[in-house]
Amino acid sequence: MKKHRLWLFFSKTTDLFTPFKPSKMKIIKIIGLLLITISCKMASAQDDPAEITAISKDDSAQLSTFLTVNNVNACYGNYSMLSQAIRYNASKCFALLVEKGADVNKVCNGYVSPLMHAAKYGRLDMIKVLVAKGANIDFKYSGEYIAANGETPLTYAEKYKQTAVADYLRSLKNKN
Repeated sequence: MKKHRLWLFFSKTTDLFTPFKPSKMKIIKIIGLLLITISCKMASAQDDPAEITAISKDDSAQLSTFLTVNNVNACYGNYSMLSQAIRYNASKCFALLVEKGADVNKVCNGYVSPLMHAAKYGRLDMIKVLVAKGANIDFKYSGEYIAANGETPLTYAEKYKQTAVADYLRSLKNKN
Protein backbone atom coordinates (compact mmCIF):
# COMPACT_ATOMS: atom_id res chain seq x y z
CA MET A 1 0.00 0.00 0.00
CA LYS A 2 2.91 2.40 0.66
CA LYS A 3 3.99 2.11 -2.97
CA HIS A 4 0.56 3.23 -4.11
CA ARG A 5 0.65 6.32 -1.89
CA LEU A 6 3.70 7.51 -3.79
CA TRP A 7 1.51 7.97 -6.81
CA LEU A 8 -0.84 10.74 -5.68
CA PHE A 9 -2.43 12.43 -8.62
CA PHE A 10 -5.27 14.84 -9.03
CA SER A 11 -8.42 12.94 -9.90
CA LYS A 12 -11.67 14.32 -11.24
CA THR A 13 -13.65 11.19 -10.60
CA THR A 14 -13.23 10.69 -6.86
CA ASP A 15 -11.90 12.67 -3.92
CA LEU A 16 -9.59 15.58 -4.55
CA PHE A 17 -6.50 13.41 -4.21
CA THR A 18 -6.81 9.71 -4.82
CA PRO A 19 -3.94 7.27 -4.55
CA PHE A 20 -3.55 5.11 -7.62
CA LYS A 21 -0.78 3.45 -9.53
CA PRO A 22 -0.60 4.59 -13.15
CA SER A 23 -0.08 1.90 -15.72
CA LYS A 24 3.16 1.70 -17.66
CA MET A 25 1.25 2.65 -20.79
CA LYS A 26 0.03 5.91 -19.22
CA ILE A 27 3.57 6.79 -18.19
CA ILE A 28 4.86 6.05 -21.69
CA LYS A 29 2.12 8.22 -23.23
CA ILE A 30 2.91 11.11 -20.87
CA ILE A 31 6.63 10.90 -21.62
CA GLY A 32 5.89 10.70 -25.35
CA LEU A 33 3.70 13.81 -25.20
CA LEU A 34 6.37 15.67 -23.26
CA LEU A 35 9.02 14.74 -25.83
CA ILE A 36 6.80 15.83 -28.71
CA THR A 37 6.05 19.15 -26.99
CA ILE A 38 9.73 19.82 -26.31
CA SER A 39 10.79 18.94 -29.85
CA CYS A 40 8.04 21.15 -31.34
CA LYS A 41 9.16 24.09 -29.22
CA MET A 42 12.76 23.54 -30.25
CA ALA A 43 11.79 23.27 -33.91
CA SER A 44 9.71 26.46 -33.80
CA ALA A 45 12.59 28.36 -32.20
CA GLN A 46 14.89 27.08 -34.95
CA ASP A 47 12.37 28.11 -37.62
CA ASP A 48 12.71 31.80 -36.77
CA PRO A 49 14.75 33.64 -39.37
CA ALA A 50 18.19 34.66 -38.13
CA GLU A 51 17.15 38.33 -38.17
CA ILE A 52 14.28 37.72 -35.76
CA THR A 53 16.42 35.55 -33.50
CA ALA A 54 18.98 38.38 -33.31
CA ILE A 55 16.21 40.88 -32.51
CA SER A 56 14.73 38.64 -29.82
CA LYS A 57 18.13 38.67 -28.11
CA ASP A 58 18.69 42.40 -28.82
CA ASP A 59 21.90 41.40 -30.57
CA SER A 60 22.49 44.35 -32.90
CA ALA A 61 25.94 43.06 -33.91
CA GLN A 62 24.40 39.82 -35.15
CA LEU A 63 21.49 41.64 -36.79
CA SER A 64 23.87 43.95 -38.66
CA THR A 65 25.42 40.92 -40.39
CA PHE A 66 22.03 40.10 -41.96
CA LEU A 67 20.72 43.60 -42.52
CA THR A 68 20.73 44.98 -46.06
CA VAL A 69 19.02 47.81 -47.93
CA ASN A 70 16.80 45.14 -49.49
CA ASN A 71 15.55 43.58 -46.25
CA VAL A 72 15.49 46.43 -43.71
CA ASN A 73 11.73 46.72 -44.35
CA ALA A 74 11.02 43.03 -44.84
CA CYS A 75 7.89 41.56 -43.30
CA TYR A 76 7.97 38.45 -41.16
CA GLY A 77 4.36 37.46 -40.90
CA ASN A 78 2.47 40.50 -39.62
CA TYR A 79 5.57 42.30 -38.37
CA SER A 80 8.38 44.33 -39.86
CA MET A 81 11.78 43.99 -38.23
CA LEU A 82 11.18 47.41 -36.66
CA SER A 83 7.88 46.22 -35.15
CA GLN A 84 9.63 43.08 -33.90
CA ALA A 85 12.32 45.20 -32.22
CA ILE A 86 9.55 47.19 -30.52
CA ARG A 87 7.69 44.06 -29.41
CA TYR A 88 10.88 42.52 -27.96
CA ASN A 89 11.94 45.87 -26.45
CA ALA A 90 15.22 45.37 -28.31
CA SER A 91 16.52 48.92 -28.04
CA LYS A 92 19.90 48.28 -29.70
CA CYS A 93 18.29 46.54 -32.68
CA PHE A 94 15.62 49.26 -32.83
CA ALA A 95 18.33 51.95 -33.03
CA LEU A 96 20.21 50.01 -35.72
CA LEU A 97 17.08 49.54 -37.83
CA VAL A 98 16.19 53.23 -37.61
CA GLU A 99 19.79 54.17 -38.47
CA LYS A 100 19.67 51.88 -41.52
CA GLY A 101 16.49 53.56 -42.78
CA ALA A 102 13.68 51.28 -41.65
CA ASP A 103 10.29 52.68 -42.68
CA VAL A 104 8.69 53.96 -39.45
CA ASN A 105 5.22 53.65 -41.01
CA LYS A 106 5.66 50.14 -42.44
CA VAL A 107 2.55 47.97 -42.13
CA CYS A 108 2.85 44.27 -42.86
CA ASN A 109 -0.04 42.19 -44.19
CA GLY A 110 -2.59 44.83 -43.19
CA TYR A 111 -1.56 44.79 -39.54
CA VAL A 112 -0.78 47.73 -37.23
CA SER A 113 2.06 50.23 -37.64
CA PRO A 114 5.29 50.29 -35.59
CA LEU A 115 3.96 53.35 -33.72
CA MET A 116 0.89 51.39 -32.65
CA HIS A 117 3.09 48.53 -31.43
CA ALA A 118 5.15 51.01 -29.43
CA ALA A 119 1.96 52.56 -28.03
CA LYS A 120 0.58 49.17 -27.01
CA TYR A 121 3.77 48.13 -25.20
CA GLY A 122 4.45 51.52 -23.63
CA ARG A 123 7.78 52.13 -25.39
CA LEU A 124 7.87 55.90 -24.92
CA ASP A 125 11.56 56.31 -25.86
CA MET A 126 10.95 54.39 -29.08
CA ILE A 127 7.83 56.44 -29.80
CA LYS A 128 9.82 59.67 -29.55
CA VAL A 129 12.31 58.32 -32.11
CA LEU A 130 9.54 57.11 -34.41
CA VAL A 131 7.79 60.48 -34.28
CA ALA A 132 11.08 62.33 -34.91
CA LYS A 133 11.60 60.10 -37.97
CA GLY A 134 8.14 60.88 -39.35
CA ALA A 135 5.80 58.26 -37.90
CA ASN A 136 2.17 59.11 -38.63
CA ILE A 137 0.56 59.93 -35.27
CA ASP A 138 -2.83 60.19 -37.01
CA PHE A 139 -2.66 56.67 -38.46
CA LYS A 140 -6.05 54.97 -38.08
CA TYR A 141 -6.12 51.22 -38.35
CA SER A 142 -8.66 49.68 -40.67
CA GLY A 143 -8.30 46.01 -41.33
CA GLU A 144 -8.98 42.46 -40.27
CA TYR A 145 -7.38 42.70 -36.81
CA ILE A 146 -10.59 43.42 -34.90
CA ALA A 147 -8.85 44.36 -31.62
CA ALA A 148 -7.29 47.38 -33.35
CA ASN A 149 -10.02 48.31 -35.81
CA GLY A 150 -10.64 52.05 -35.76
CA GLU A 151 -7.77 52.64 -33.33
CA THR A 152 -5.08 55.31 -33.57
CA PRO A 153 -1.76 55.22 -31.71
CA LEU A 154 -3.32 57.45 -29.02
CA THR A 155 -6.45 55.34 -28.54
CA TYR A 156 -4.32 52.19 -28.61
CA ALA A 157 -2.13 53.57 -25.80
CA GLU A 158 -5.25 54.44 -23.82
CA LYS A 159 -6.77 51.01 -24.44
CA TYR A 160 -3.65 49.29 -23.08
CA LYS A 161 -3.38 51.75 -20.18
CA GLN A 162 -0.07 53.24 -21.31
CA THR A 163 -0.67 56.60 -19.63
CA ALA A 164 2.74 58.19 -20.28
CA VAL A 165 2.52 57.27 -23.96
CA ALA A 166 -1.05 58.56 -24.24
CA ASP A 167 -0.06 61.83 -22.56
CA TYR A 168 2.87 62.28 -24.93
CA LEU A 169 0.79 61.54 -28.05
CA ARG A 170 -1.96 63.85 -26.80
CA SER A 171 0.62 66.63 -26.32
CA LEU A 172 1.69 66.21 -29.95
CA LYS A 173 -1.89 66.50 -31.15
CA ASN A 174 -2.38 69.67 -29.09
CA LYS A 175 0.63 71.26 -30.83
CA ASN A 176 -1.01 70.78 -34.24
